[in-house]
Amino acid sequence: MACVLALLAMLAGGVLAIRAWTIQPRRDAELSGLRVRLERAVWLHEPTDHGDTATLPNLPGAPAPGQRRLAVELTVFNPRSVPRDFTPGELRLIEATGKEWRPSMGGTTAFTVRPSELLSVTLGFDVPPTSAVLSLEWTRGTERAALLSTRRPRSPDEGPPSWPRSVEELPPGNATAGSSLFHGRLACTTCHGNPAEPGGPHLGPALGNFSRVGATRVSGMSAAQYAYESLLNPGAFIAPVCTGQETCAQTSTMPLYGESLSLQEMADLVSYLVNLRTGE
Repeated sequence: MACVLALLAMLAGGVLAIRAWTIQPRRDAELSGLRVRLERAVWLHEPTDHGDTATLPNLPGAPAPGQRRLAVELTVFNPRSVPRDFTPGELRLIEATGKEWRPSMGGTTAFTVRPSELLSVTLGFDVPPTSAVLSLEWTRGTERAALLSTRRPRSPDEGPPSWPRSVEELPPGNATAGSSLFHGRLACTTCHGNPAEPGGPHLGPALGNFSRVGATRVSGMSAAQYAYESLLNPGAFIAPVCTGQETCAQTSTMPLYGESLSLQEMADLVSYLVNLRTGE
């Protein structure tokens, strides 16, 4: 399941967007004798999200036209000495208005989790256009836990979000908050590695010396402006080197963060990148 979801995310250019609302989200929860951990959450993108004119194939099980799929991977663990039943329908994606979606992919049949057994479960939620904050919630009986908050990415025909042209027009950024986004909720280290470990594994360009290197990418463009425009349009400029001395793929699979970040989150992330010290 994990490999399938990772492959879908890589090919489709998935994006994970996280915002807090009402209940502070957490990735681990234990309800009524079962533990659930949210391992991964990916909004699967359409080909047109990266400028491709192709249309999505109408395959069995694919989201209906106009819907976007949030794919989530969970591990379910039974720490108790007796079997426990788990139903995928215990997970719901809930809009702030109260509207909700149950899994459209991953089944609805309950299954038994034996003592000390850990299972991987992949679910999909197909969501029509909405700008509201969505919460992934797990409910068992009267107990409830929020695992994730997110927003549905826009489709190309829904119009682009409004962003200022210059990074200077963003609000003042907080590098500490940007670090939390980079290392935590947005999981940027998955592709770019940990800037504190410049020799560590990474698929995309290393960012440890971004304040210096970023300013050399596009003539006349500051590192901050380059970071900002790359987050909005990752395919506009492809970095020359990614893993080791390998050249980067010419088609970017970087998420379209302009669809999912707020102005403040964008400012925080840019502030973190440009304040990284060499080799940090």
